[in-house]
Amino acid sequence: MKVRKEIKKRLIIIFIVGLLLFQPLTIYALTSAEAKQNWYDAKEASREAQQAHRDAKLEYAADKSEENNQKVIDTGKASLHAALDEAEAWLIFVDAELDENPEIPENLKDTIKDDIVTNLGKIEELRDEVDEADSRLELGIVFLRMIGKYLELVTDVARNTGLVWVHIANTYTDTIEDYLEQMREVALGMENNEDILEKLDSAKAEIDDARSNIDEAESEYLNVILPGTPLMSFSNGNQHLRIARNHMIEAHRSLREAYRMLVE
Repeated sequence: MKVRKEIKKRLIIIFIVGLLLFQPLTIYALTSAEAKQNWYDAKEASREAQQAHRDAKLEYAADKSEENNQKVIDTGKASLHAALDEAEAWLIFVDAELDENPEIPENLKDTIKDDIVTNLGKIEELRDEVDEADSRLELGIVFLRMIGKYLELVTDVARNTGLVWVHIANTYTDTIEDYLEQMREVALGMENNEDILEKLDSAKAEIDDARSNIDEAESEYLNVILPGTPLMSFSNGNQHLRIARNHMIEAHRSLREAYRMLVE
């Protein structure tokens, strides 16, 4: 009988370990819609936990008993855990969106996914620190650490967002240039094509300027790292993309005029 109980106990342990091992696979099998809803739910739970913590601090301000002090600590830990759950749910949502977006190249997906895994690891480390906090002071220290990690997360998001914008801009530029070359091929076979070719040359110059600014934007986004000046680099990258967009607008205008000349 004792041997059977021991075997049964081991089987239960193996079953639980198996569940823990396969849990991440279940999480990452979510669709982006499901992951997004989980993120919204986590955000709501985080707001409720923060409100409970605020209420506990008000109670302690009115009655500084040991019981109320412990309630502040307990609700503070719950609030920090809820905030970490929200951040985790958001990262999983981003991961699911990546999997369902065929327009982002695999090398960029891999870079973003690496950052997601890194930040998920930071969340697990912070969870352990929250669990180990036994006083309001220790909770405050963990909270400050969370702010630092949040800044790192925001930096990664800004860099990756900028790189996605760069990819989209390059894709759009490639499309415009393909149209330009097709129109040039047609124009070269026509008589009195000088005005048309002039418009196409003007569009090509604008496209070249756009590409130059897109390259500059990419360089700036790659510098969105800590330590450093990530906000300045992100802002500079955005500015270069705005300039590139203006060049593309001018290129598009020249192409429209060249097309009008072709059909007339």
